[in-house]
Amino acid sequence: MAASIREKQTVALKRMLNFNVPPVKNSTGEPVWKVLIYDRFGQDIISPLLSVKELRDMGITLHLLLHSDRDPIPDVPAIYFVMPTEENIDRLCQDLRNQLYESYYLNFISAISRSKLEDIANAALGASAVTQVAKVQSII
Repeated sequence: MAASIREKQTVALKRMLNFNVPPVKNSTGEPVWKVLIYDRFGQDIISPLLSVKELRDMGITLHLLLHSDRDPIPDVPAIYFVMPTEENIDRLCQDLRNQLYESYYLNFISAISRSKLEDIANAALGASAVTQVAKVQSII
């Protein structure tokens, strides 16, 4: 039973890292290069399930903590995997304002409140980055 739960968690993570689309088996094309941004909670979820090699095989070229100093990479999509805390939402909004990435795939580890979603929407509007927010999903 435990192995099947672990397998389901791994499949869910791989789906998230593939822009929330099921991975295609026997795909001969190169993966889309992307950046993974996570908080400590997200890191604690991912690290026992996926190795660095598996992340790289899925196209994750960088995996960085949300609150670390990060340089802009404007031609690469970013996948966020974070808890919807006030500090995390503030930092995410700062990333939108600074236009760090080509597009943003926001995955929240728990349910996000309407007011926090509105904060993200306002930041995206203010930064003219509405079209760059490709997907918002709560993984619960």
